[in-house]
Order: sequence, then structure tokens, then C-alpha cells
Amino acid sequence: MEPVVDLTDVTVRKGAATLLDRVSWQVAPSDRWVVIGPNGAGKTTLVQVCSTQLHPTSGQASLLGEELGAVDVFELRPRIGWTSAAVADRIPRGESVGDVVVSAAYGVIGRWREEYDDIDHQRARGLLHEVGAGHLTRRTF
Repeated sequence: MEPVVDLTDVTVRKGAATLLDRVSWQVAPSDRWVVIGPNGAGKTTLVQVCSTQLHPTSGQASLLGEELGAVDVFELRPRIGWTSAAVADRIPRGESVGDVVVSAAYGVIGRWREEYDDIDHQRARGLLHEVGAGHLTRRTF
């Protein structure tokens, strides 16, 4: 079975700083992982690579069978679910919970000026009700 995450010698640099250094990691479809470590260890950078928010400086990253750099990340992102405090910090101020869920279906953080169809809003409300959070739909995130 093809791994959902397949990183080979992935390095990420920003300026003179090396944020990840030759990381190799595979995650099988049935795996469940928790990424822990001290501040500055590269946890957020690793998750950003695995969610197509950041590309490696060198090495190869394959996600859901698609090679980063050879795939349109905007088509791949809706197939990837992830969250962190860093994601919550990027949600526009004043955004409703319902709009956060609607935009997440398209791999986008925040609605901004996008208009979505009624079917998108219905799906978001349904998902929120399914997890017992339907009453939060109109609440500011």
C-alpha cells in the first residue's frame, strides 16, 4: 500500500537557518502519529511540508501519491486535513465557524472575499451538526 506521506532527505532552509535537515519519514494509510518535541525542533515545519503549506528546499516529498513540485497544491490541499494552533492564528479576524468549515473544504484558510454556493454552506452545517457543534455555525471563530 502506498504511503500517504513519503519524505526522503527533506531539508527546509529559510535564509541561513536550517529548519529541517535531511528528514526521511513514511506514514502508511493506517498509521496515526503525534509529532512532539521541544521548541525549534522543526515540528511545525514538518507539518507544513506534509500539508503543502511549505515546499522543501531539497529532497523529495510525496503526499497521497503526488510529488510536491509536480502537482497543483490547490487541487491536493482539499484532500489533506490538518490543524494546529498555527492554523487557527491564520484565520481572519471575525470569521464565523461556518465559514471556516466551508473554506476548509477547499483547502483554504478563511473565506476572505470568496462567495460559496448554498450546497457548500449546507455541507458545512451538516458536518458541524454531525460533531455536535451545529450551534456554533454563526459564532465568531
